[in-house]
Amino acid sequence: MKTLTCSLMAVALGIVLAAPPAASDDLSRRGFSGTVDFAQHLDRSLPAELRFRDEHGNTVRLGDYLGTGPLGLVFSYYGCSNLCPMQIRNLAQRLAQASGAAADQAQMVVVSIDPLDSPIQADRAKHKYLDDLLPAERIQRWHFLSGEPADIARLTEAAGFSYGYDAATRQYAHPAGFALITPEGKIAHYFFGFDFTANELGQALGQAAARRIASPIERLLLVCFHYDLASGRYSALILDMLRVASIVMLLGLLALAWILCARTRRPRTLEP
Repeated sequence: MKTLTCSLMAVALGIVLAAPPAASDDLSRRGFSGTVDFAQHLDRSLPAELRFRDEHGNTVRLGDYLGTGPLGLVFSYYGCSNLCPMQIRNLAQRLAQASGAAADQAQMVVVSIDPLDSPIQADRAKHKYLDDLLPAERIQRWHFLSGEPADIARLTEAAGFSYGYDAATRQYAHPAGFALITPEGKIAHYFFGFDFTANELGQALGQAAARRIASPIERLLLVCFHYDLASGRYSALILDMLRVASIVMLLGLLALAWILCARTRRPRTLEP
């Protein structure tokens, strides 16, 4: 059993995951090791021709969800038991509380970053996350997709979403956030973490529906890590990140101490 520990510094440090694959299944995920980040590619068009499978097993194009209203794009993976459910449920609650025509028309697309996820897992995750939160008519506007590595890679790159796979724990380190897309398929707005209100979401959906592109926002990303209660230890990935964060903090404190000491030792000039 694992509990969630969220680091607010890891993403800003641009940590690169380089753990070797531990099993044959991990070979399909090797190309996904990289810097954990969520860059803001505002006004960029998403590749509408990309093909995925929905939770019913149907082949769909990303463009199938464009054209009628704003779209929310969430990256997840269906084996996650920590950050992904929290993020999706939080967004579902805020969207249900948001007012306005754009919020009523909005569709939400959840795309798995794990190429081994299947429509069966997508359907199971959709019901697990949403059934006790939303009425059936609202759940129909949520689409849980899975896809091939090349299509996942193109979509995440276009959206600025990067993440890493830790073969030791078979878990993904990934940021929490989502993007709002205009009816034409352009990225209009980013939300990071969980600290947003239903009113803010409703306004942003209205702007996306009106084809207005937001300005870049300050970001403080959350990254999901895991703590193993059985062994009582963090994974090697977490320890490496914590070491880097500690070094950066120590260097910052030393620099601040040096500046303060330099100021106190500076001779004061006597006024005439």
